[in-house]
Amino acid sequence: MTRTTSSNTPTLPPAYYVVGAQRAQRPLVSPQHVKGHIRLLRAFYNLRITVEDGKDRRIPWYAMKMEKDARWRWFVHLAVERFEQWVKSLQFVSLEKFVTEHMPPVDVWMVWHAYLLSPCWYAEDCERLAVLQQLRLLNMFVVGSINIGKVVQLKPSNARVEAWHKQTGTPFNPFEAMTVTESKFKQLECPRCRTMAYVPFINDDGTGFTEGNYSVMCPLPGCRLKITHDNLAVAKFVRDLSEESQDHYVAGSLFSPSGKRDARHAKVIRDQLLQSAYFAGLCPLAVDERLARLDRVKEIKENVGHSLERLKEAITTSLRNCPAASVTRVLSAYTDGSPFSIDLVDAVLRQCHFTAQMDELGWLKSGAFRGADKHEILEHSVMRYHAFLDLMTAYPSSMLVPTLDIDLVWHTHQLMASRYSVDCEMYIGHYVDHELSVTESRLSAAFDDTCRAWQTRFQVSYMQCGCPVPDGTSMHKLMRLFRSYLCGRSQLQVVLHPEHLPATHPSAHNSLLTFQTVCTGTFGKMHYPNGKKKEDQSRSPTPRPEQTCKKSERVT
Repeated sequence: MTRTTSSNTPTLPPAYYVVGAQRAQRPLVSPQHVKGHIRLLRAFYNLRITVEDGKDRRIPWYAMKMEKDARWRWFVHLAVERFEQWVKSLQFVSLEKFVTEHMPPVDVWMVWHAYLLSPCWYAEDCERLAVLQQLRLLNMFVVGSINIGKVVQLKPSNARVEAWHKQTGTPFNPFEAMTVTESKFKQLECPRCRTMAYVPFINDDGTGFTEGNYSVMCPLPGCRLKITHDNLAVAKFVRDLSEESQDHYVAGSLFSPSGKRDARHAKVIRDQLLQSAYFAGLCPLAVDERLARLDRVKEIKENVGHSLERLKEAITTSLRNCPAASVTRVLSAYTDGSPFSIDLVDAVLRQCHFTAQMDELGWLKSGAFRGADKHEILEHSVMRYHAFLDLMTAYPSSMLVPTLDIDLVWHTHQLMASRYSVDCEMYIGHYVDHELSVTESRLSAAFDDTCRAWQTRFQVSYMQCGCPVPDGTSMHKLMRLFRSYLCGRSQLQVVLHPEHLPATHPSAHNSLLTFQTVCTGTFGKMHYPNGKKKEDQSRSPTPRPEQTCKKSERVT
């Protein structure tokens, strides 16, 4: 998709972009869109470093006592709370007013960003949850219409600060928000008696809401239920299933695992659940029968003992005639009491891994893509992304694994929400999801398959990280040689800019291992010459151009 005339002439963008049987006259994502996204990632990265290194004096003393990774996880929990407060208070306004007065703080944007990067879950929740209806309207024009990164990095106007405080009752700045009482406690409803409980995010015995051993006793003397994430998840499922609207679906049922929106299938799942012996009595009732249904809701929760494992058994049995993948998807949406279908804390932490990789590539630095030769890196990344979409049309049943550069552009496209949905339907034929968690072995095997498929379809190497760059004369001879064999579909750059090479390493932030503090797996990691890492390199394990790949990860 590129045309190079001489060693001193910059590569021009293609006249059109081929995706399957379609031709796009303009890129679905432009280099300017990617630049804006990079600015946003830079803001997120700087926020993380400030929290982890304790650089802001407003961070409370009890958080400063934590290990830096635990402190960041605690901060992300607070950000998710602020995101939930924000979406509940949203009102639809014009684009200009949203940008000047209602653009959220950077920590809330960070959560929204991670949510958008689970496109099928996000689209389903926006359609399913009343709390997200205003956000759904914003999807249609806000995210794809503004330079988000630039706006987020700007000092907030007084109007933005005041509008946020009026909406949420909390300070705009996340570090100032830490100092208010509300940031120390999580308000939730007891799954049994519905009494409101105030739970500390952190406490001395490790049972705070953000900690691994979370539990709290219901304050009502006649109840005293031990409230956990598991029984909050049980209450969430029963609440969803008992929703009165016939158009309401349980989480994870509206989109098939392949990305197809299927309201009929979602209705089948809901009907099978409601007709099972476990959940009978939750069907929509007349007004005078609603009290009886509330009793039935309570009875169902008691029958499973407020146990998530017993609830999963009941759901699996009730949906025994449904595809296993559909059942697994529904079960994955019920792990805690959050109104959202995915764990937004873990979603943010996964994206942190990717952002750190972008930083170590040097792509987050201010001015990293200034100059025609550096801008060319983004041009080629955009072209490789369109080729990746084209590959999806050729291998519709395969899991294709993006490289870092392609994943960056893919993420940028997903931030456009409604536009991403339309583009997917038009060019791919279904909504292309971005899987949340994949086993390391499956990801590695899928990447090998992606390399072979790319080589077969485009006759160029998918991954070039660690490979020596030929001198200019040899490079252009090689490109002319390849061009004699390639058709219009395969106009990709054979050899990329030297600073682009490490970004062709596989993107593994959705590996099941990468959300952990230290990734112990091998897929997605690079090995440094002589086993040593350069002293001037930062935290993340992404390679520099001089690094080499493992033999098993090279294109064969």
